[in-house]
Amino acid sequence: MAAGPGVSMQSASPARELSLSVQQAGNQTHGERIKSEEATEAEKQNRMAALLEKLHAKHNAARPWQETCKIVRLAMEKRLVITAAGHPLMLTCLETLQRALKVSSLPSMTDRLESIARQNLLGSHLSPSGTECYITSDMFYVEVQLDTNGQLVDVKVAHQGENPTSCPELIQHLREKNFEEFSKHLKGLVELYKLPGDNKLKTKMYIALQSLELDLTKMMHMFRLATSANAVETILHGGVGLLTARSGGHLVSLQCYVSPYDIFEEGPDSQLNSPDGIVPRSLGVSVSVTIEGTTATYKLPIAPLISGSHPVDNKGTPSFSTVTNTNCVDLPACFFLKMNRPMPFSLSFIQRLGNATSIPVFESPPRPLTSLPVNCAEPAPAP
Repeated sequence: MAAGPGVSMQSASPARELSLSVQQAGNQTHGERIKSEEATEAEKQNRMAALLEKLHAKHNAARPWQETCKIVRLAMEKRLVITAAGHPLMLTCLETLQRALKVSSLPSMTDRLESIARQNLLGSHLSPSGTECYITSDMFYVEVQLDTNGQLVDVKVAHQGENPTSCPELIQHLREKNFEEFSKHLKGLVELYKLPGDNKLKTKMYIALQSLELDLTKMMHMFRLATSANAVETILHGGVGLLTARSGGHLVSLQCYVSPYDIFEEGPDSQLNSPDGIVPRSLGVSVSVTIEGTTATYKLPIAPLISGSHPVDNKGTPSFSTVTNTNCVDLPACFFLKMNRPMPFSLSFIQRLGNATSIPVFESPPRPLTSLPVNCAEPAPAP
């Protein structure tokens, strides 16, 4: 009987030893893992300390400012493929650096042009020689020709189906390194084609706008031919005012009123009183002529409607062709006149304008005059 307990203890001993052995092994593995993690953390700390030490050493080193600028410029002039799908913060930083760098070479000029294209959601590519930069969309492209030193040679704009033509305003802005104004022109070209439908329908709408522009230009020239009016007289008494042709991203402008104060501000040496005087677009009250999509369809011209080049009377009245299915088509668009500044109109005048064109002037009800100064005085919302 005395041996029972001894046998019992002996039979339990291997299991207990196994349990203790597993526990000891587990404790040993856990301890080794802790030591390994501590060693890894220590290595990270050492590497971080070494990196900070190098950064402090570089910061404390006396480096000329010109050398820092040279390093940044060399890094920016490396041709990198940057897509719109890249990190937004990185793209913003790169655009900021591009604007801060002085453009003085061919690579820096082409980089700046490609940066402006990205900002306006346009494509861009270079010719094999690297001296032509093309800023492209589905409906138009801008060709910037440069020499090997990065100096501007020419800037051409081509709409779909047209040959590229030189644009004096874009040439002037790029020669003056006025990239902000150049970007505004690109934005205007993009806005021009924010129309409904496919490219074929957009092309028809663009042709309709071209036809209207040609007719308006003829109307102005006929008035000046019949009356020998100078610039101010054309603005105040002409049927369409003084027309400034579309250029780059700037729409056709019709200047329809100048005040005596505007004329006084221009001074006696201005060209307002000459027949071919150049009048600033910002002078007086003007409207821009454009085309925009609408929910209803309207019959718009696809060819000029003024026949002949001479007026029918001494007031410069033109002769119009009959509207047919040959020179007009139905399009989901309409011509728009956009004021260059907020302007109050009487409700009766708005109603007469709508009745004359059979087109509603406003999609929403007009606001009272008292709301105009309030809205103009309100600060712009924070970005």
